[in-house]
Amino acid sequence: MDGRELLAGRYELRGVLGRGGMAEVRDGWDTRLDRAVAIKLLHPTLIDQPDQRRRFDDEARAAAGLTHPNIVAVHDRGEHDGVPFIVMERLPGNTLADVIARGPLPPARVHALLDEVLGALTVAHRAGVLHRDIKPGNILLSPDGHTVKVADFGIAKTPGSAQTTNGQIIGTMAYMSP
Repeated sequence: MDGRELLAGRYELRGVLGRGGMAEVRDGWDTRLDRAVAIKLLHPTLIDQPDQRRRFDDEARAAAGLTHPNIVAVHDRGEHDGVPFIVMERLPGNTLADVIARGPLPPARVHALLDEVLGALTVAHRAGVLHRDIKPGNILLSPDGHTVKVADFGIAKTPGSAQTTNGQIIGTMAYMSP
């Protein structure tokens, strides 16, 4: 999907915001509600893999079931021309990784950020959802740096899901538990 396509007759696809191991996130516009959105599309190479499609569906359900001011909201989930997608709130700004790259943060700011991230993870854990990929690139910050959102529940462990097998490494190596 390139250019400005209309996804599912409703969501205008725009530029690429990011790419990961399973998906691409695009800037988008909800033409029905006139608002900016972020649209996560499963990589074309994974579309025919039932386990990857199931993982993508699990991500949508897990994230959509969590309501907290520090968790990215999921608005919709669907499929267009065989490509699964997740529609989420669009957050202009940077990731924590972008901010860290500019230099150290004051300890008080680090504590404030951690409080918000841990609040989000507490809500997720109470719902039985383990994120499993907490890293600076999955922590989104508003342009003023005051709003913090945990994103990307793509490899989350949820109640009833069995998406891992022995010997399988899931996550970002530099941020995995030893």
